[in-house]
Amino acid sequence: MSKGIPLIQPSNTTLNTNAATAKRSIFSAPTVDLNPSHGIVHDMDRDQKDEEYVATLHLDPSPIKKGISADSWAKTNRTLRSTFRPTTNEIAVYVAGRKAAEEFPTKQKISVEDNTIFLCQAAIPESRIPFIEKTFEVFLDIASRNPYKAGGSEDYKYHLQRYNNAIQQHLARLYVKAKMNDTLEIDQETVLMESFSDVWQLAEAVFLTSDGNRPIAFMFSEWLAFHDASQDAELGKTLLEDPSRLNHPEFWPYIRRCLLKGMIESAIFMLEQTLNDEEDEHLANALEDLVRVLRGTPSSEKNLPPGEPHSRHMKWKEECKKFTLSKHVKHLGKAAKEVMKVLSCDIEDIIDVSDRWEEAVSGALLFAQPDCERDNIGPILETCLPPFLESTDVTLLDRIKIAILQLDDIKTIRLCGEFHPWLVAHLSSVLQQYGYLDMSAVDLQDITAQGWDSNIQDFFVIGYAQSLMSNLSLWEIVAGYLLRCGHTGRSTLSEWICHVPLDSSEKAHKVLKFCEENNLKDSLRSINRVMAVEEEKRGEYAQAIQHFIVSKDLDRVAKVVDNLILGYLERGQFDLDDTLTSIEALETTSSHVLFLRSYAGFHRDYKNGKLASAGGALVKLLSSGTAPKKYWVVLLLDALPLLENKQQVIFDSNDTFVLMQSLEEIVGSQYRSEYLQLLPQPSSGSPSTVEEKEVQLDVLRLSLTRNLARSFVHPPHRPDEDVVMV
Repeated sequence: MSKGIPLIQPSNTTLNTNAATAKRSIFSAPTVDLNPSHGIVHDMDRDQKDEEYVATLHLDPSPIKKGISADSWAKTNRTLRSTFRPTTNEIAVYVAGRKAAEEFPTKQKISVEDNTIFLCQAAIPESRIPFIEKTFEVFLDIASRNPYKAGGSEDYKYHLQRYNNAIQQHLARLYVKAKMNDTLEIDQETVLMESFSDVWQLAEAVFLTSDGNRPIAFMFSEWLAFHDASQDAELGKTLLEDPSRLNHPEFWPYIRRCLLKGMIESAIFMLEQTLNDEEDEHLANALEDLVRVLRGTPSSEKNLPPGEPHSRHMKWKEECKKFTLSKHVKHLGKAAKEVMKVLSCDIEDIIDVSDRWEEAVSGALLFAQPDCERDNIGPILETCLPPFLESTDVTLLDRIKIAILQLDDIKTIRLCGEFHPWLVAHLSSVLQQYGYLDMSAVDLQDITAQGWDSNIQDFFVIGYAQSLMSNLSLWEIVAGYLLRCGHTGRSTLSEWICHVPLDSSEKAHKVLKFCEENNLKDSLRSINRVMAVEEEKRGEYAQAIQHFIVSKDLDRVAKVVDNLILGYLERGQFDLDDTLTSIEALETTSSHVLFLRSYAGFHRDYKNGKLASAGGALVKLLSSGTAPKKYWVVLLLDALPLLENKQQVIFDSNDTFVLMQSLEEIVGSQYRSEYLQLLPQPSSGSPSTVEEKEVQLDVLRLSLTRNLARSFVHPPHRPDEDVVMV
């Protein structure tokens, strides 16, 4: 992302949008028929006197500076526009003028805000989280299976059913919540899930069915009867309870809709109840004949009489035509005319009495060509769809369902990509995994203008993963999707996971473990460095050193070691229990850590009375070059109590010569003044003078000289003969 275009996560107040005052929120579930190729002008683009729209955006920082009213923007011809991209749930908010610049007599003054785009990801409803988690599990199972091995069709049917179960269970929860407290979020989430259910089950029936010999007419009518909410169940109950139901204005439209949707048994039941209550003999005879004709309708395999499908249907069509021309029809009244058009088995008449394209297609298949096979449905669609597609009510969801019926898998995926990232990611995964879709045939330019050099399926899955990034609690699911998207997915994951907030020690270690297990080396280094910086600020130096080592930031390791040494010089002792014990376990080749570890060992031995071992550690630090030269004067001062020990000679003559040589090397160095800064300060707290420093050096020289003489007279004990000093 270029400089000056910040990616802004939604604030906590995003989820608190007042649904009562704003029935449409840009942070709620995305509208299902948004076309990403067109900019969407938000409500705030209209003339308003209040400042409500500024709060609705919840952008931080706000495009409008604090203390500036919305009216002042309107007066200067500035306004806000927003564009929604459903593939990532992102909203771009930017400044746009109401009028062209040339319409103003003077040139408008443009501020920095006029050239800034604010990006914000839409919040994910909390109610959707269980659905996201459950479908992620199904995705992982499918991605890890070989579709060409044992399982075959039974395998994909099992996983499809798991997807269906997840959708239906989520819908059931939403229906219960809606009864308790119906809100805008629940309404939108319900509409979205019902749309998922529509598309998923239709795609399963058309693309993935193992029963290829079963006519599409029956499968589509069954799907329509289950998913079409226009047939009100309460209306059926109302009609049954009405003793004069034949005169009810909705009686025959109810029968017509039942026939078009293949709900023949429902229509027969309603007509039989009416027949039982009817006292008019002529009307009863007409109803009885109608029931007889409907019983022969080829709407389900159980009711089909024996014989070839085509000949059976032709015989039944003759029965229908005979009935529609019989003298009984006139007794049913003019209201039954639309039902007679359905029974005419003429496609044009069926289209004429259908309210929606689904009814027209279902009616044409059931009554005109019930033996139509999937591959031959094209002519029926070409006849039934045009009268309805001219309507402005045709949505993106309608176009997806039509593409499925057309067996156009590529178009289906392309339209699903416009509809919602979850749908296209999971449906395309199933279709491709089980050989029903060749993703190489998808033209990505229909979906995105950006370049893409990886598997197109990865594009859809990455898009869905990106849409989940606004909810930080889903980081493991986001990472799981990205891991299965080849090089591009891993690259995206490697960058993104570094921005996952490490708001607890448990979460931090979980993220680190994930990076280690999945070989995300660059991310591991970056995260360790972030953790180390925070730990250093909190004074947790051992943990900071450990994480800086993993991040390969040896300069920061040196800095932390310096802080520990300086802290020791201020306090006069190390906190062995909390800090040095942890340092002992570190695996590293860092010279600074090795120095600190040996130095810690010296203090531990000294504390425990192992004076010879402590002295040997000091000499080794100075002679081996492990200790940085700037700390030599500190080590020599630490040796002073050992040199002055009256009960035991700690350093032999060779050790003493090493100490003396180290002291003279410091004194004779061009960095002498810098090295001597670590000498103890006077009790007054003011900096040591040159004379005071010389006095301290003279004390060291004198002590070394005395120890040299003592070492010749009383050679020191070996380390294993140390006497524990009290």
